[in-house]
Amino acid sequence: MVQQRMGRIQWGDLQFGPGSRYHVTAVTGLDDMPDIRAEDINRPDQHGDYTSPDTTGARIIQLGLGLRGDTPDDLRALTLALRAATQPQRQPAPLRFLDQDTLLYGKVRQRALPYDAENLWSTGTAALELYCADPYLYSLEEHTASTSEYSPAAGRTYPLVYVGAGRTYGDAGTSGRLTAVNSGASPAYPVLRIDGPVANPSIEQVTTGGSITLDATLQPGEYLIIDTRTRAILLMGTSPRRTWLRAGSQWPLLQPGSNVIAYRGSALPGAPGQSSLLTVTWRDTSL
Repeated sequence: MVQQRMGRIQWGDLQFGPGSRYHVTAVTGLDDMPDIRAEDINRPDQHGDYTSPDTTGARIIQLGLGLRGDTPDDLRALTLALRAATQPQRQPAPLRFLDQDTLLYGKVRQRALPYDAENLWSTGTAALELYCADPYLYSLEEHTASTSEYSPAAGRTYPLVYVGAGRTYGDAGTSGRLTAVNSGASPAYPVLRIDGPVANPSIEQVTTGGSITLDATLQPGEYLIIDTRTRAILLMGTSPRRTWLRAGSQWPLLQPGSNVIAYRGSALPGAPGQSSLLTVTWRDTSL
């Protein structure tokens, strides 16, 4: 259950908050709005401005910690563990607010571990600053929904349930449609997986618009990963196939609330009784 108190925070192998030796004393930037980037310009000879759509910059998270050891040596071990876990990073890493149902991706940009000779015995303090280039707040749970393609000539269904890539995929939808619910307050960027066999697959965001069509053929056993955030299209999850995207396609997003996704494609000759599957994966998303 989501709660108002900050609760537990997970960074790498370290956990801060209740049940740990690292007490959370302060958090800033989590519920704050990141800085707005705007391109407003003055209206010549008129009051007011012409305003552009607002977008946000990076999110900055600051954590205040209280270290609680049993002895000075114990405190030193806590300090060294925190120092080791907050080294400069090549890529952002998950920062999980476990009791807030919130996930971010950040890099540690500042770390303060002061030494107070007058008071230092078994307690100390620390301050961390994390830079989140992606300002979105994601749910901890990753949602999935799947459906077979709508192919009038084949009229097939796909009742398969399988496990792959560490996720469990549920029952397929009907008539080439599925419903994806984004319980956040901002649009979510889904990851789309198409499993063959299928020719010229098409994915449409029925609720609000946006669709993509691929001039491609996937044989049985082949699959395609489409990341709507990075706009990568990867055959078998690794080989770029962006050139398969048909001109005029618009990348579908999951708006807050319920979203109906339609999946269409053509059956392949020589693959009777087999069906293609679309799996949509997303997290609830807010700013």
